[in-house]
Amino acid sequence: MGNNNTVTALSDTENRNSEQISVAQIQDIDELVVHASPDIGNARVTSVAQKVLNYDPEAFIWQDSPSLAIMLSNVFKWLVIFLIWLAVLSHFSNAMKQAIAAEQAQLVLEAEKIAKAQAAPVKKKKAKHTEDASQAKTAAPSQKNSERTNAEAMYFLVLAGGVLVFLIQALRFIGRAWRIKNIKYSMTSQRLKIESGIFSKASNTYELHSLNGGHVYTPFFLRLFGRSNLYVSGLWLSGIKNAETVRDLIRNAGQIEASRFEKARFR
Repeated sequence: MGNNNTVTALSDTENRNSEQISVAQIQDIDELVVHASPDIGNARVTSVAQKVLNYDPEAFIWQDSPSLAIMLSNVFKWLVIFLIWLAVLSHFSNAMKQAIAAEQAQLVLEAEKIAKAQAAPVKKKKAKHTEDASQAKTAAPSQKNSERTNAEAMYFLVLAGGVLVFLIQALRFIGRAWRIKNIKYSMTSQRLKIESGIFSKASNTYELHSLNGGHVYTPFFLRLFGRSNLYVSGLWLSGIKNAETVRDLIRNAGQIEASRFEKARFR
């Protein structure tokens, strides 16, 4: 009975020791080094050597990418412009149709008058009057043709210009969406990294202890998708989830890193 109690006590002691080592390994790697054997240089290896080697003091704690929802405000603006363009295009289209209809009506009227003139007897005393009327008839279709030409020119100008502008803008939207999807935010316990680029990649790293403050801005369209913009020390992290939590992570990790640097400086 006493032997069983002794074995149980020893087992509990070993478990507690292993738990203490694990906690120390996670919380402060320096504690493991402090308890290392002082004569490690004399061909000896401490019991915690492998754990020190396996310990990763800079683990990833957050990663995200911007949401395409950050483009919605600009897309909405161009959608309004597109609707206005359609309204203007419809106006000039109606003007062109009216000019064509008026010209066709004038041609039908002229054809009817010519038919009546050919059926009626020709009188010499009305020759001058007929000549004046013929000149007036010639001038009227010329004016109608001019109105039709102007209406057609304006219609095709608005159509071609709008198609060109919106095609260029659509290509710009596609390019921007591609660039946004290639932006990666990642944060470890020590630093924040921002990667960007489509063909050529760029990577910028910022030490967390140098970042302070933090402002969360949530526009209407981002709010619909549960996203926000985070501004920290001149950096914009756009369209991310849980921006307030990320801000707190940056602040807390930065404080821990600052404390570690102070500790190392005064050794």
